[in-house]
Amino acid sequence: MGLFQTAKDRLVESTAPAVLNETLMRPYGKITAMKIDSGEKMIRLEALLRGEKESITVDVLAYEIVQRDGQISFIAKKIKTSRDWITTLAEQELVDRPIVVPEQLSGWVKRLL
Repeated sequence: MGLFQTAKDRLVESTAPAVLNETLMRPYGKITAMKIDSGEKMIRLEALLRGEKESITVDVLAYEIVQRDGQISFIAKKIKTSRDWITTLAEQELVDRPIVVPEQLSGWVKRLL
């Protein structure tokens, strides 16, 4: 991965958790750490879910970012978590289902296309 791509990944890593915590994650908890490798299409994040004492790790092992009708969506293709039951739930409810990227992040995500 080139230096420019790495810099873009680090910029999104530093911006995305705050925005996602105020939007998509608000009902569930908060992201405490994020690592992106856009060249390999992989994301690792740690999250502290509401009511839990320990963080979980979520590995998105493959993803796509698509733009349709002016909206940007994130599509997870393969997910593994540190909790088997959450992995099962994610496979059933998230894999291959578009998640609209919050408007605050869409500008940054477009640059990753």
